[in-house]
Amino acid sequence: MKILQIHNEYKYRGGEDIVVEEEKKILLKNNCKVFQLIKKNINEITSIYKIINIVKNLNYSIISKNEVLDNLDRIKPDLVHIHNTFPLWSYSVIDACNEKKIPVVMTLHNFRMICANGTFYRNNQVCEKCLQSSVFNSVKYGCYQNSKLKSIPVSLMINNSNKGLSIVNKLNKIIVLSEFAKKKFLEANFPKNKIVVKPNFIFDKIKCKKNISKSGFLYASRLSEEKGILDLIKAFKKFNFDLNVCGDGPLKSKLENETKIKYLGFLSKKKLLNLLMKTKFLIFPSKCFENFPTIFLQAFALNVLVIAPKLGSMSTIIKDKHNGVLFKANDVDDMIKKIKWVMSNDDKCNQIIKNAKKDLKKKYTESINYKILMDIYEKTIKENKNN
Repeated sequence: MKILQIHNEYKYRGGEDIVVEEEKKILLKNNCKVFQLIKKNINEITSIYKIINIVKNLNYSIISKNEVLDNLDRIKPDLVHIHNTFPLWSYSVIDACNEKKIPVVMTLHNFRMICANGTFYRNNQVCEKCLQSSVFNSVKYGCYQNSKLKSIPVSLMINNSNKGLSIVNKLNKIIVLSEFAKKKFLEANFPKNKIVVKPNFIFDKIKCKKNISKSGFLYASRLSEEKGILDLIKAFKKFNFDLNVCGDGPLKSKLENETKIKYLGFLSKKKLLNLLMKTKFLIFPSKCFENFPTIFLQAFALNVLVIAPKLGSMSTIIKDKHNGVLFKANDVDDMIKKIKWVMSNDDKCNQIIKNAKKDLKKKYTESINYKILMDIYEKTIKENKNN
């Protein structure tokens, strides 16, 4: 099978980019041919002139459409898999696929079709106003990058697509990462027959070395407010514990100014996995609706206990005191309470780690994920031919 992947990388590299890479690897490993069209914010958002052009084309880019049309003629793929179009591609790339009658699947890694910031998060808490009413609430509250001005073109893009409903009609299948995400898109009236749940996965080669010494807590995520890093700093100041932090983002300076927290900067995947292998607990204090943090699976594989909030998909992946530990979302004191609990319950924690490893083998291996992905592709191609 010949697959074309279309993706837009953000400035700060994240989970979406990793998923695109790893799906490519798993497809190649199983003798598929994979081609990629990837635009990168860091390369293309470099001047005010380019920003103006991006804003002008945010809703519909003829340039992007023609670029994809040319590549479809050249590659002649059996299927196109779109991961992210924002902000450099636009939904026009879907029209290119439709015009060539090529089946198209799109993974919704976030809630950008409905919510301007893509996370249902505003003012230090979950916000679903745009799900329930006008998307122009995002302009009122300056949801996109904390700016009312920047929120205008994004809200117009969402409004013009009828909160994604006019886009969905042009897609053969929509992949979401969790049952929680599926529930949210169904609340937004997305057609149930087009939505398929395919969780993230990790490669089987990620394994923990025997008899390795483990200690301390690790935060490994984007350094931004919605990821809960400020709450973690508050917790650390109330109750001092061995904490390593790695990642990049707009709140980087907050970590650089903390003398007692070990800030390690942005780490390559190899260095992160080596660090995780030596870590006892992964703390993931996100305050927004995460879709499926891949680092949970890496922690499962490397015998690291995950501590996360009872919020969104995280509470469907993690079952409290079964394969991880959950604390009340947005509650620093309860976070501290659970940190203290894991530090004083070694036997129970060891059992939780064993349960997590079982869940990993049962649900999130590369072979299981490949079967799910190919089933989606094959059904999509068949349905596209019939229609």
